[in-house]
Amino acid sequence: MQDNSAIEPDFDRGPQVSDNGVNGNAPQIVACIDTSPGSMKVIPHANAIANALGGELSLVHVVEPDNSQTPYDPVEWDIRKRQADLYMSHLVNRFDTGPNPISFKVLEGRSAEQIGKCAAGGAGDITAFCRGGSGDQHSIGETARRIMESSPGSLLLVPATVPEVDVVNYSRILVPLDGSSRAESAIPFAVRIAQQQDAEIVLVNAIPKIDFLGNAPLLVQDMELQEQISKRSARLAAEYMERTRTTLSGCDVIVHCALLKSGDVRRLLENAIVSHSADLLVLSSHGQSGYSDVQAGDVSSFILRRASIPVLMVRRPRTTEAGHVYSKAESTGVRLPHGTLG
Repeated sequence: MQDNSAIEPDFDRGPQVSDNGVNGNAPQIVACIDTSPGSMKVIPHANAIANALGGELSLVHVVEPDNSQTPYDPVEWDIRKRQADLYMSHLVNRFDTGPNPISFKVLEGRSAEQIGKCAAGGAGDITAFCRGGSGDQHSIGETARRIMESSPGSLLLVPATVPEVDVVNYSRILVPLDGSSRAESAIPFAVRIAQQQDAEIVLVNAIPKIDFLGNAPLLVQDMELQEQISKRSARLAAEYMERTRTTLSGCDVIVHCALLKSGDVRRLLENAIVSHSADLLVLSSHGQSGYSDVQAGDVSSFILRRASIPVLMVRRPRTTEAGHVYSKAESTGVRLPHGTLG
């Protein structure tokens, strides 16, 4: 996402949420599982989101070749494959508690390549990974990074530090907004999950500190201008957030609004997770800028790596004609920023 503190949102109506943004084909949720202790923590979160969105959850495990062993022993390979099948079957039996059954696949080859084939479906699909399982809590694994760069679908990252549970119950969902229709594409996901989980939604807008270039001391008129811009940004943001909250009043979900003022947008959002006691963050891959040559904006990329809670990063498709999970997530009442193609 990209901040837009000095840009006034220009719209005729607030964001439109029709059928919670869920229409057409059910989304496919692919949870990538290895044998690390934190990997299985992905499953209950992926399962909760699959149940909320009416999707189908599939667990995927890849049996990778050992580079030190060439040629491969077919007997040992068959043993590893059988052990993987038993492990995945055990996980399905443990976590299959929702209305939709959980399936699993055991694939053979290189993880990024094999999982990439599973995740190369529609733009409404979601691929789920564990983050920080290697010891660095802020690291995104190579396979997850490559899927994020190549797959058109959304991404769910679950920190390895989250508690180990069999069933997830979300109570507060954080949704960052910046006044753009791109950022608003995350709202239908959050609404549907909140409805199914009986959770509250907190819409947040981060207003960055206004700084001037150069190291020279600020003049009186500089400080006055800085104060004027800050107050105007806060006023516009407050009006926009209240209109957005009012639009969601018919969704049978408790919605709060919060303005985060004077600071780095990324750090403000990271701190808001703690200050608002959120247990799930849902955000769009792009915000006001919406640069099409990157898979995620600066703020979204930062939050994916730094958030202490699971993050569902929603990718809005280039067209809304396809029948996928957020085919109507675009806010029809909001004009896209000048110079963008949507």
